[in-house]
Amino acid sequence: MIEKSIKLTLFLATGAFLYLLIYNGTLETYIHPRFSYLTLVAALGLFLVGVSYFRADGDLAHEHRSVAWWGLLIIAVPVVLGWMVPARPLGATAMNTREVSVVGLSSISASGSEDLTMARPSTERNILDWINLFQNTQEWSGFVGEEVDVVGFVYRDERFGSDELMISRFVVSCCAADGQPIGLIVRADDASVWTDDQWLEIRGTIELGEFNGLTLPLLMADEMVAVEAPAQPYLYP
Repeated sequence: MIEKSIKLTLFLATGAFLYLLIYNGTLETYIHPRFSYLTLVAALGLFLVGVSYFRADGDLAHEHRSVAWWGLLIIAVPVVLGWMVPARPLGATAMNTREVSVVGLSSISASGSEDLTMARPSTERNILDWINLFQNTQEWSGFVGEEVDVVGFVYRDERFGSDELMISRFVVSCCAADGQPIGLIVRADDASVWTDDQWLEIRGTIELGEFNGLTLPLLMADEMVAVEAPAQPYLYP
């Protein structure tokens, strides 16, 4: 009876954990929102399995005991870690282990979306919108003087001067594991005030300038304001 109670508790706790991720929006820290319904199905399935296991007779429970314990161990470890370790979106630390592109999206693209992006006011474009425009346009001079209003976190590496930083976001196609960092190079007199992973809202204009030996579109900051990380920290292609 004790074994059955433990297994029942694990099934129900796992289902409750998955449902809580959906309910409080934390699930989007791990996977693309379009997969939320699959997680909900999994949570309901675990509830049903737990209830059916509780209602099963003793012989059935004994017959599947060895398989159930191994399966539950596999389920229990990530759930325990999930309860103990707070969910945090990918940030500057994760960028240190990935290739950081300053002019494009590498293998990620949003082909066909350029017209829609251009149709939006420049201050309503996010970092991904700007990167897509720069990637799909050969003549960047047409963007000079356009106003920008974007939100992201601060990133720096050895390429950046004291008056420079990258305002960054992660682009997620499926889950956090495939997250691709992107960003705009920002130039501002007080750039050194801001530390890695600090979320900022930056307003300014696009200018062409030199960075790391390349001529690139730069965001010349007029205003930099500390903000909380958005409820949806990732951008989606």
